[in-house]
Amino acid sequence: MVEIKNPLYNAVAPSTQSIHADSHLRVTSDVTAPISVSTTFEYAKTSVDACNYGPDQRYVYSREGTPVLTKVEATLSTLCEGHAVVYGSGLTAAYAVLIEHRPKKIALGDCYFGIREVVKQYQRLVPGVQVVGLECSYEKVDMVWLESPINPTGEVKDIGSYALRAHAAGAILVVDATLAPPPLSYPFRQGADIVVHSATKYMGGHSDLLAGIIVTKSAKSAETLRHARYILGTSAGNLECWLLLRSLRTLTVRIRQQSQTASRIVALLEGHRRSAIHSACHTPTAHELKLGSRIASVSHASLQLCATNCSFIENQHPEGFGAVFAIRFKCKDTALFVARHLGLHRFATSLGGVESLVDWRHGWDATADPTLLRVSVGLEGFDDLARDWAQTLLALNDHMVAQAKI
Repeated sequence: MVEIKNPLYNAVAPSTQSIHADSHLRVTSDVTAPISVSTTFEYAKTSVDACNYGPDQRYVYSREGTPVLTKVEATLSTLCEGHAVVYGSGLTAAYAVLIEHRPKKIALGDCYFGIREVVKQYQRLVPGVQVVGLECSYEKVDMVWLESPINPTGEVKDIGSYALRAHAAGAILVVDATLAPPPLSYPFRQGADIVVHSATKYMGGHSDLLAGIIVTKSAKSAETLRHARYILGTSAGNLECWLLLRSLRTLTVRIRQQSQTASRIVALLEGHRRSAIHSACHTPTAHELKLGSRIASVSHASLQLCATNCSFIENQHPEGFGAVFAIRFKCKDTALFVARHLGLHRFATSLGGVESLVDWRHGWDATADPTLLRVSVGLEGFDDLARDWAQTLLALNDHMVAQAKI
């Protein structure tokens, strides 16, 4: 069987990788990879063990592998600088990491609530597994699970420092980099041992597929994961793989624009918040108060740049930050009003799609701050999104003034 990863594209630009990294697997004359929904493949005439798809590929049953799955994994392996294994969802991929490495003590910090639920399922299977905080002692810890950027705030952690701590304790470092796919982050460069992504988000990018990815440093580890996936049937389906491959072709241009727009929107909203604060040298105008007085805080990696002990950020994210940020308001009702009245932001869960989304995380996760909204910035124009925010914040002010009179 042909090697999935093509080293010829290791040194080219990410945009070139996303389009050409699977070209060595092309068998037909189709410019775009053809859609195939077949679950089974005819044996070669010479032998059941012989290649039956071009000169160097062999497929038997879709649970084991398909041509489009191989193409997706080839593209992702090159983009992510490792060896990628694709699953039916991000949480399925996370569970596969736990099953493969069987940790007895896991250090886990702020993360998507679904990861905590996956860990609970793993604890049911392997009784006695301990979970400690990310900042606790790593004594007897054998797996450190780090999410960076963090869902829902979009803030980042120093992967290199956690890698040093984990390796000093004899633990492996797993980095969930869903919110900053290539070219925004490459966690292996900072010392990660395993990288996971929910490909449903930015890699899929169109809110129309479910998939997850594990990226390992070695081809052997990836093959071990693929064998377990084959036995358990946890791969993504043919159509999902094709949709993911289609989306990867434009990943770089999408994520760069989303990143740039998100940082500008964050700066705008943080500016509104600060302009509404009274100080010895500034008295807010009535308009500034209307726009920013009800914003409690804005969180995003771009706002960490001036913080103490955050010099690692520019090295870790030289091409920009994820396009997710969090905004907190003075009360829950205010947050919900904003979520329901933004015109260009769909009030829905998930993130990473071409459309901007706003989500009230407390509706999904009871431990989430009820005053917080998670915002996923899409591909709309900055001026249009800025106008949407201004109109909504002004409408919020009018609503609150009217409520006060009742």
